[in-house]
Amino acid sequence: MTNTGLGRRVARTLTRLVQLGVLAAIVTACGDKEGATAPEVDGVTVREIILRSSDGSVAFSHIDHWHGSPVVRANGTVGISLLFTAIRPAPDDHDAPAVETWFSLADAPAEYNVRVVVEDTTIARWTGDRVSGTLHGLREGASRLSVVVRRGTTTLYEAPPLNFRVQAVQ
Repeated sequence: MTNTGLGRRVARTLTRLVQLGVLAAIVTACGDKEGATAPEVDGVTVREIILRSSDGSVAFSHIDHWHGSPVVRANGTVGISLLFTAIRPAPDDHDAPAVETWFSLADAPAEYNVRVVVEDTTIARWTGDRVSGTLHGLREGASRLSVVVRRGTTTLYEAPPLNFRVQAVQ
């Protein structure tokens, strides 16, 4: 074998090793969202948010999207309990987290807070605290709701925006 042939084999081997290293780095970086850790502060871990409406309906965040949505009529209101779970369902598990895993921040230290923001405040508005609130339908239309859980200024969990509609009065 000539030096040129040996050089090509070494170069190919090195190229394959680099490609394998890059692939391993990508796989490690992507990881498994189910295994991702949420910040835990004073024993409180939030992995998903559950919104339980006064009519019994439930909407819950699921990794990067929501299942369900609150229903409110124009010129009406709906009460909503803010609940959380420390368990993250698997990406292909689209059932609500088990009720026995739900908790509220009612007994958490005072520095825990929940910020709920309605994107279009001409369609709906939110009033409430870290345990519950009221969604006020102002006029028919669609908007988004953002929910962030914090301890002081540290964000513990930020759910993806939740699309919802204010329905016309019938």
